[in-house]
Amino acid sequence: LTAMPDVLSKTSEVSLFIAFVTTLLNLLYLEPKSTRVMFDRYSLEDDGKRETEEYSKLAKNFGKLHGISSLTNLVSLCGGVVHGVRLASGLAGGLAV
Repeated sequence: LTAMPDVLSKTSEVSLFIAFVTTLLNLLYLEPKSTRVMFDRYSLEDDGKRETEEYSKLAKNFGKLHGISSLTNLVSLCGGVVHGVRLASGLAGGLAV
């Protein structure tokens, strides 16, 4: 097998690093905070306070956190796909010899 060209390995490393960082960001910060806001919102719904200012603020905050969380998941997925494509192209190029 031949060595993977440097450009391919650097792109693969960077994309895998980005996927890792965004996954950690989502796992350790965004998801717990979003879940906490969601349960606070549900608590207000159960108490019949759906039309209050506090509920509106929590709903807006939840929407923002949920959107950012979805975006980090998408970035992570794209990083993993780029890494996989680069890895596969390096393997396919090495096997063609």
